Amino acid sequence: MVFFLGEYGDAAAAARRLFGRRLIPSDYAGLAGAPDDALVEVGTLADALYIELSGPPKQGYRAFYRVRQAQRSLVILSEGFHVFRPHLQGRGLGLRVFARQLGHARRLDVSRIELVAGRRSYENGYYTWPRFGFDGPLAPSLKQNLPTGLSRAQCVLDLMECQAGRRWWKEHGVTVPLTFDLTRHSRSWEVFGRYVRERKGVRAEVVEEWGLCPFRKGLSSGAAGRDISTS
Repeated sequence: MVFFLGEYGDAAAAARRLFGRRLIPSDYAGLAGAPDDALVEVGTLADALYIELSGPPKQGYRAFYRVRQAQRSLVILSEGFHVFRPHLQGRGLGLRVFARQLGHARRLDVSRIELVAGRRSYENGYYTWPRFGFDGPLAPSLKQNLPTGLSRAQCVLDLMECQAGRRWWKEHGVTVPLTFDLTRHSRSWEVFGRYVRERKGVRAEVVEEWGLCPFRKGLSSGAAGRDISTS
């Protein structure tokens, strides 16, 4: 873990203001969900703590986060997660990073994670993030076009509860702001846990290494931090 050049003092002060204490390298790494071989860079942006995650060159992924306070609650703003290597896309990397981030965010008393789930030719977040437990209200223009059997849906997760709803959202879904509620036993946690159990290829890694239950005692402290640069 390193601080951006010249930003050690401001970033450390921002972290203390937000969390009420000095953060150690594994805290910063955990807030980003960093795998052990990732680089985590920390600074400030618009009065928020800014964290950038990047993988080794052969893996080619990057993520960007801001941590801020909103109405006495700590919020992570996820501003993009990109996997550039085709051989890693759809292989569960994002899920593993997100699982680690969830556990650490809850341990550090973060209340929610917010993002804009995009739908473009190169983005499928509008569908993937709800599968992970992110939710948001359906716009009136979408609700009025819901087919029979789905017409009572009020939010994205209402649609994701059944196969017909998932098919409809995959075809008709749009770019939408979504939130993962980190409150104990929230619907977001329930959906995320169910999704992990369905993903046989990554289930053991997520459950055994990072822990599916975010409230158990002794939750792993996460990625080992690199030496801090104060330059």
